[in-house]
Amino acid sequence: MAEVAAGILAAEQAVSATIYAGAAGYALAKSTMPLKATFSQTGYTPDTASSASLTRSHHTLTIIGDKAYIFGGQTGQGKLAGNSIHSIALPEADTATPDTATPEYQVLPALAAEKGGSVPKPRTRHSACVLNNSVAIYGGYNESGNIVDEDSTIWLFDVEKLTWSTIKPYSLPESTPPPRGEAYLLAHDGNLILVGGKNANGEALTDVWHYNCSSGAWKKLSHTPDIIAGAAIAGHTLYAITNSDDSLGSEVHRLDIQPYTGPWQTVSFPTDPLTPGPRPRSRGGLIPITTGYGRNYLVYFFGDRKGKAEAGDLLQWSDLWTFQLPSSDLEAKSTTSVKDAIKPAKIKDEIRKKLGADTGGFSWAEVEVQPPGDIEAHEGKIHPGPRGSFGYDVTNDGKRIVLWGGCNAAGEPEGDGWIVEFS
Repeated sequence: MAEVAAGILAAEQAVSATIYAGAAGYALAKSTMPLKATFSQTGYTPDTASSASLTRSHHTLTIIGDKAYIFGGQTGQGKLAGNSIHSIALPEADTATPDTATPEYQVLPALAAEKGGSVPKPRTRHSACVLNNSVAIYGGYNESGNIVDEDSTIWLFDVEKLTWSTIKPYSLPESTPPPRGEAYLLAHDGNLILVGGKNANGEALTDVWHYNCSSGAWKKLSHTPDIIAGAAIAGHTLYAITNSDDSLGSEVHRLDIQPYTGPWQTVSFPTDPLTPGPRPRSRGGLIPITTGYGRNYLVYFFGDRKGKAEAGDLLQWSDLWTFQLPSSDLEAKSTTSVKDAIKPAKIKDEIRKKLGADTGGFSWAEVEVQPPGDIEAHEGKIHPGPRGSFGYDVTNDGKRIVLWGGCNAAGEPEGDGWIVEFS
């Protein structure tokens, strides 16, 4: 049996290499998982009680262009952060020296786009994403710990004009999502998807809504199969993770949203110590990334521990896991070069399918964290440590994750930023 498997892999390697021998830097024959990750610190702010402090948790971080925009959350002693936007310039991937560089930093006060217009009030545990050239903000909790009820208003911060405006449902206003916090707001094809969260009574929601920015209407989609612990969009598919407190199993659900077909499809995975898979968690990160050449993943990382904890266990996780997604389809356009049109990952997967080998699709692997390149010259921390309730997003190239702040293992807010690079 071992000889047969070895023969299949050898054949796949030979055919793969022949088909795309000219793809520099991409070894078609190598395993797609596990990925490796390197952490580098990109900024740090001291802990202060000020509402303007970047030492905070339960906030959002949204990347547009080469800048990260941080909004909301709470600082030390549970106080709400202000309603200013904090803008941090990100180092370029090929020239970054984040251990010593000081990123460009600005505090952008809340200004309305129109005279007499309104701006968002301070909030925590809200939702955010990129919508065209703006940071979109939705829901959350106010200083009294109550759900912010704004009649389904979506706040937009224009990163060029540096002003706030709103979009409200003007079509079918009677069909709108109820107020919520801790939801997932995701952008897709110029529109918005709102998933889950908690209502004013603290009850978990499983509803899913689509907001059409052209018609100004909300449309209700299929509910998630269970209470979710993370949601993300990759391509035209909405993914959601659910997990139980008993640490025995979790599920990844996916829903086609263009075109919207329904129902949800589910991939179950055990989480016992002998089977690869992330342990149950909440308030962690779930984000799509790519390593190039059509290879795509979801990264599920950090977060608060769920389930039974043994004596001495930390309250948060510090691990990262990848869930391999289908490889990108081959694309051929009149303006596309052959090199850009051909997706080696797709070719490799098709070859492996025909030869009876596993493509690795819809499977988990734990990311291998690598030390910095020059560890002897490195100063300070080389990893954020256990962390939950942080702000995070993926860079425009889809290959790096940026995170800021969050709660550490002692439940205290942090004020550091990190860039995670994958290979």
